[in-house]
Amino acid sequence: MAESSAAVVDRLLSLNDAAAYLGICRRTIYRLIASGELPQPVKVGSATRLPESDLARYIESLKRRRG
Repeated sequence: MAESSAAVVDRLLSLNDAAAYLGICRRTIYRLIASGELPQPVKVGSATRLPESDLARYIESLKRRRG
């Protein structure tokens, strides 16, 4: 049998879902992107999405700042 490597799937979240994930409002998502605290979102057609891994990295950076 051939071994297959497990593909890592990075979910793309809408800005509303990203805001809910972080527990903040959508306007704050825009502010975090504008300030560079969150990377630029991905465009999929006309939809704007944020990779879940970017949000997880942002949360980890907040934890590191907290000390």
